[in-house]
Amino acid sequence: MTKRRVTVSVPEDVAETLEQQPNASAYVAQAVRDRRRMDEFRALMADAGVQLTEQGMAEARAHRLQVQAQWPHERYEAVRERVRQHMQDEADDASRSAA
Repeated sequence: MTKRRVTVSVPEDVAETLEQQPNASAYVAQAVRDRRRMDEFRALMADAGVQLTEQGMAEARAHRLQVQAQWPHERYEAVRERVRQHMQDEADDASRSAA
């Protein structure tokens, strides 16, 4: 993968966070990828007629935290890993299809 240098200006609190990271470039890259995935998810939901609201997202987050608190840590992490793997498999499939 080729890399490009990009210079950006960020607010002070963001700069402080980046300065604390062992690899600020990797931290920013992951944050951008996470945001891109969320934007793509929102677009898919909108295409399906589902509008995500901040209130709905907050309620879903609260529900997830409640489940996380009730389940044993191992069970929650196992489910979380299966979801991650499924998402990665779908992304890989999409990449192969686009090539």
